[in-house]
This record gives sequence, structure tokens and C-alpha cells, in this order.
Amino acid sequence: MCPRKFQKVRLRAFLRPALPMNLKLVYGTASELSLNLESLESVYLHGTDLPENLKIDEIEKAVLNALDAPTEFPPFRECVFSGEKLAIPVAPGVPHLEHILRAVLKYFFSSPELHQPEQVTILRTEEDEKASPISLDAVIPDETFRNRIRFQTHRPQKREEMALLGAVAATNETLAISRTLFDAEFVLPIGFFQSKETKGYAGIHTAVYPTFSDAETHKRYADFGPALHASNHDLMHELMHEITEATRQLGILGTLQAIPGISTPGSSRIARFLAGDFRELEKDGNSAYREIWTLLTDRKPEAVLASVTGGDSRSWDCVFQAIIRAANSGLQQNGILAVCSSLSGELPRSLQIYRQVQEPELAEKFIRRENLPDAPLAIPAIQAISRFRVFFLSEMEGETLEEINITPIRENAELERLLTHCRSCLILPDAHRIV
Repeated sequence: MCPRKFQKVRLRAFLRPALPMNLKLVYGTASELSLNLESLESVYLHGTDLPENLKIDEIEKAVLNALDAPTEFPPFRECVFSGEKLAIPVAPGVPHLEHILRAVLKYFFSSPELHQPEQVTILRTEEDEKASPISLDAVIPDETFRNRIRFQTHRPQKREEMALLGAVAATNETLAISRTLFDAEFVLPIGFFQSKETKGYAGIHTAVYPTFSDAETHKRYADFGPALHASNHDLMHELMHEITEATRQLGILGTLQAIPGISTPGSSRIARFLAGDFRELEKDGNSAYREIWTLLTDRKPEAVLASVTGGDSRSWDCVFQAIIRAANSGLQQNGILAVCSSLSGELPRSLQIYRQVQEPELAEKFIRRENLPDAPLAIPAIQAISRFRVFFLSEMEGETLEEINITPIRENAELERLLTHCRSCLILPDAHRIV
């Protein structure tokens, strides 16, 4: 039996009524939901047959093993020599980064002195640092090496901090990249696999380019993702070629990548780590991602409960994706669609338009007229809001939600009462990752 066929059988097999009805669901940045759904005829929980995610205290060992036995690549410590500079660019949004960095630094500085770097620079974006600040004290493996390790904030507007690579024929652009990456003898990018439909996600290269390029490049990639793919497929293809070429010109051949797993109480958000050759990991990582996040079911639930966790739970783009995935999961017409997240603050412009006009078709017209970057996600999400009974457990103001036809939920008990009025429920942890 081929792996894909096996996957289809396996994923359908776990969608059965024999699951335990007392469930705990992680959502938001640090919240947990307990639900007693014994009164329902059937509850379907995505991912119950998958191996558990790594525990927090298992991350270090998993990283060390991945770096020491990479795919189609020598052990990473053998790639660095005494007196050399090691750069570690980090893709935005990598979970449990403090534990990962501590393990990576321990790996290199526990190597024989011949393979210990003279200087290690950990490069992050300003937005990522603000979302998940990390101190040097939290990651240094030994005080002896403190002076060799530093954090650096990438500043794309500072041209003097950039270096120029060669031109790319496909886009006729000369590539700009962080001088820290250009000057380092060895670069180890740390990334986090995501759905290809995630806005701004450049695949396995996200930890290199365009993330650590200049401000002008960032402007060219502002619509990179579903919006650009839908409007200009040729340009999307050219930019992907440019991304690959930037990594090649820098001479970066290997990477460390985390595969997101389904969040459960007491576990990390990471299923496993992969390290090794870029091309091999791109294939292996995408395959591992699909194995976890592909939903194949012919069920027609009366309710779908979708969660969004971590920093993603504060992003409207991710919540839009969760709504879309839930709506496309076979939910019955006029069914209940409940989303748990940490959203707060103002509505994005797309939803402000919907609030004003109240009609999905009219909202779509104005959203497209303004060429809003979230249009590919906002439009189908608004359509779902109009087709189903949508409920939010979040930090949003109740009145604001009601103005866009979403019913606010303030307590877990309210959500439990809502779901127990249904006969069947599909639960999608981190629904925005579903493919």
C-alpha cells in the first residue's frame, strides 16, 4: 500500500464516535479549554492517532540528535572551525525558541575546540523579538562562552547593514542580504514549517530570504502568498526562484527545521525536528507536515470547534484561515462554527467594510476595489460568517463582534452548553494549519 493511500485510511479511521468525550483543548497564547461532551452522539477530534508532540524537556535532545545525524549532510559541528563566525538566522514565529537556541549553542560549544566558533550571532526580526523576547542568559550553555554569543536585530531600512549578492535574471533584481549572513563562514537557519497558503511564508527559505533582506525587497514581497498566487502566478514563480537563488548565492546548504504538531496540554507545539540538506528537507518536511495536518473526512458535523494557538492566535490572517478550514470541513448548512483564539483590538479593514455594508457580495466588491492584502483570506471567511452561526471565544469586544454577525462567548461553560445542543462535533486544534 502506498504511503498516501495509507494516510487516507489512517486519517479517516480516527474520525469515529469511540473517542473520549471529556476533552481538553489548548488555545490562544496560554489558555486551556475543558469540555464535557458526553451528551453528543459523536465527537471527532483531528489527530488523536498521531504521536504526541515533544515535551518541553525533550526539545534539547531532539535538536542535538537532529544536528548530529542530519539528512544528506555531515554533522553540523564538522562544518564550523575555530576562529570562524557562525550566524543563526531565525524565521519569525518559531515556537519554544529559547529551548531550541540553548540546544543549538550547547551542540556547537560542546564540540572539540577545533570546531567551536569564535563568534555566534543570532539574527531575528524586530517584530519577532517583540512578540517573543529572549535574553542571552536564557540561552547560553556556559558562562565561559558568554562573550562569543550575541543577539542582533535585523534592520532592513539600514542600507549600511546590507551586502549585495549577484543579480537574478528572472526578476532582474540585485539581491540584498544582511551583512551578518554575508560575512559568516557558516550559516544555520532555523525555520518552522507552515501551510503553503500562509501569507509571507517562503517555505524552507523563510529564515533567510526575503526575511533578512532590505526594506525595498520587503516591499516587493508585501503580497507574497495566496494574494499574489491568485493575481499573478508568473510573478509568484519568479519570486520563488529569487528566494532559492539568494540562498544558493550565500552558500547556505543546510538548515534546522521544526515540524508543528497538534497542541495538547503539557506538550510543546513541535512534533519533531529535521536537519540537513535544504532540498532533501523541503521534501521530507512538506511530507511530514501533510501527514499531520491533512484532514480527510466525509462526515457532516453539526458543529466545528476550531482553535488557534501561540502567537498565531493574535493574527486575523490565521483566524481567517481557521474559519475557512472549519467551513470547508463538511459542516452542515447553518451549523455552528466556534473559534477560540487570543484576538483583541480593532477589526482589520476588510471586516470594517463588512461591518458597514453587511452583505458578503458587496463587501467583496469593496475589498477588491481597495486591493486589500488579506482579500484572499478575508473574502471566504466573510462568506463563511454569513453561511454559518459563528461564535468567538476571544478577547475581542462583544459589541464589535456582534456588528460583524459573530456571537461572542466569554466563558468555557457557554461554549460547552452551545456544543452539547448538537448531535455531532468536529474539533480542529490549530485549524489554520489544516490542508
